[in-house]
Amino acid sequence: MRDRAIFAAFFLFLLLGPFDALSQSYPTVYVGLVSITPSNTAVLAAAEGGFFKKHGLDVKPLILAGSSTALAAMLSGEVSLISIAGSGLINAHLAGGEVVMVAGMVNFAPYDLIVSKDIKKIEDLRGKKVGIARFGGSADFLARWGLEKNGLKPGRDVTILQTGGNPERLAAVSQGAIQATLLEQAFAHQAKKAGLRSLLDYSTAGLDYQHNGVGTTKSFIEKNRDLMNRFMKGLVEGIHRLRNDRAFGFKVLERHLRVSDSEVIQGAYDYYIPKTDPVPYANLKGMKFLLDTIADTNPKAKKAKPEDMVNNSLLQDIEGSGFVKQIYSGR
Repeated sequence: MRDRAIFAAFFLFLLLGPFDALSQSYPTVYVGLVSITPSNTAVLAAAEGGFFKKHGLDVKPLILAGSSTALAAMLSGEVSLISIAGSGLINAHLAGGEVVMVAGMVNFAPYDLIVSKDIKKIEDLRGKKVGIARFGGSADFLARWGLEKNGLKPGRDVTILQTGGNPERLAAVSQGAIQATLLEQAFAHQAKKAGLRSLLDYSTAGLDYQHNGVGTTKSFIEKNRDLMNRFMKGLVEGIHRLRNDRAFGFKVLERHLRVSDSEVIQGAYDYYIPKTDPVPYANLKGMKFLLDTIADTNPKAKKAKPEDMVNNSLLQDIEGSGFVKQIYSGR
C-alpha cells in the first residue's frame, strides 16, 4: 500500500516539472507536499527558481495523498522532509514519532468564517450549524476558538458538523444545510463573490497559529545538518524571490495551482506571500495554542512543550551568519 502511494507521488512529481529530474550531479532530497496549495509556494518557488541547486541540492517535491501518507513516508525514510500542518506534527509527536518542525511556512490561520446571507453577526449563530472538515482539524480548532471568543459554547449553543473539504463546505452553506463554515482563502473568495458574508478573517485576528510548516525527523537533522543548512538557504532565497518578484510568484502559483484565472492568482499571492516571513521560523506560540487546544481531547498534550517539536536552530545559524542580511541587501 505504501509503495503504491509513493509510486503515485512520483508520478505526480513528474507532472509538476520541470525540476531537471534527470540531474545526478547533486544529492537528491525528496520533499513530500500534502497538497498543491499556496501554503507550499515557498518550497516550489525555491525549486523552480533554482535556489536549491544553487546550494548543491536536487530537491524533488512530491505530492502525497494526505498527511498520514506523508508522515509514514518520512518516518520510513522514503522522503526526507514534508510539508505538514502544525496540528498534524503535534499529533505525530504525541504518538511517539521523532518529528520536528524546522520552518514555518504559514504562521497564521488562512481562513474566513463564512456565513449564510441571513447571519449578520457571530452571535446570530446561536442554535445554528457550523461545518468543519473533521473533528480535531484546523477548521475545528479555529471554529471553536472564534465561537468561544464571542460567547458561544460549541456543542451547547452551536452544533458543529463534519461536512467535508472546502468545496463541500462551501456547497453546504450555499444550499442552507449549514449556516456557517471556515473556508481557506481561495474558497472564501468564491463565497464572497457568490454573495455570502465573511464575519471573521482569521489571518488578521491577531491569533498566533502554526498552520503549515516543513517537518523532518530529529535523526535526519543530526545525520545531515550540512544538507539541512543548504536546504534552508535555498528556501530563504526562494522566499526572497517570491516577496520581491510578483511576476515570478504569479508564474509559480499559476502552474502549480493549475489555474489561469488572474484574479485568483493575484488574490492568492496578495494574501499569502506578504505574510510569509523572510526568515520562516516555526511559531512557538502558535504551536502552544494548538497544544492547548489538543489537550482538551488528548491528555498527553498537557505535558508536551512546543520546544520539544520545533527546531529553529538551523534558521538561527543562517541568520546569525549574515546570510539573510546579505540576500536582502542585494549583495
